Amino acid sequence: MQGADQINNPIPPEWENYVTQSPVALEVIQDTLYDTKTYTSAVTTSLTFFVQSIATVNKDITNLTQPGILPNPESFLVQCPRIFVKWVPTSAATLAANVINDIALLFNTSVLTLKFGNKTYGPFPAWMMSAGGGPDVRVSANATPPIITSYAQLGGPLWAMFPHMMIAPLQSFQALLEWPSGAVTLGAGNPAISLVYEGQRARAVN
Repeated sequence: MQGADQINNPIPPEWENYVTQSPVALEVIQDTLYDTKTYTSAVTTSLTFFVQSIATVNKDITNLTQPGILPNPESFLVQCPRIFVKWVPTSAATLAANVINDIALLFNTSVLTLKFGNKTYGPFPAWMMSAGGGPDVRVSANATPPIITSYAQLGGPLWAMFPHMMIAPLQSFQALLEWPSGAVTLGAGNPAISLVYEGQRARAVN
């Protein structure tokens, strides 16, 4: 049976014509894996991603069908990790209470570590993980009274991870966003932070 050794290893080569498990036809599509956690101002020192599923949270929070694992025969090639902060524009009298200040506080001292199976990669400075969407910074102000309205996002070019990282079927994976120097105090509230793996998904054709 052609290709049977790919899913039945390890078996003696002379047994390949007798296996009862046949290969699954796969297609490769452009896709994402994402998960979202909330940062609590002055409290949070780490956030663990890819530990939720659509069985318990909405699809705008995560798109995993199982926490931290892909069902067989799906696999995923991680090509570009992104971080997106789900801000809404804020208005305040000072920049200290504004999202522009908060975006700097969140990513000046945070690091991201990726875990696939029992191997870890990183830590990487979190500011490398551009969102790749939404405006970087938008500010407007009026003179009387002095109110500053702003929106900010982690900007810059996308970091194309190379070599790419593959998540195999049924392989566990997580990611950890940490603040080693301690929690930061934000002026604009407790933002939801999404970690997105952009890449390619291999899945069964049927």
